[in-house]
Amino acid sequence: MLYDNVMVPFDGSESAVAALAEAARFAKEDPGLTLRIVQIIDTNKLVINRLEAQNIVDSAVPEGMRKAFEEVTAEANRHLHRQIDGMLGGLMNKIVIELLEETHPGSQIVSYAEECNCDLIVMGSRGLGAFRGILGSVSSHVLREAPIPVLVVKE
Repeated sequence: MLYDNVMVPFDGSESAVAALAEAARFAKEDPGLTLRIVQIIDTNKLVINRLEAQNIVDSAVPEGMRKAFEEVTAEANRHLHRQIDGMLGGLMNKIVIELLEETHPGSQIVSYAEECNCDLIVMGSRGLGAFRGILGSVSSHVLREAPIPVLVVKE
């Protein structure tokens, strides 16, 4: 086993899909490998958008905030599974899927990898917000800061 615990940050971009496909290939070759798929979402932005769409102006109401948070988190989780479940079919590996609230994605990826004792990060070269043809700022940050190997996959 070359790697035991592989992290794949996933944002739904074509690059992230290519990275997950590469990590799944590693996993197929080594059933003992743990695959950690992590999606980082901006829950604050999503909750605000949800409340505005529902025309709820008093966002200080804790019940409304809590309900909106639960709804956007559940939606993000369903959407993530729709995107990745087909790619994971047939894998016999331990698969951990986590949703994290965004603060600073690059730093969060590095911290998560350290906290979970990952020995490889497989990520896309560009996320959803990056300019085409340029290494994304998140992947660039992870390459600079991660104390473990980082495999950057192009789609």
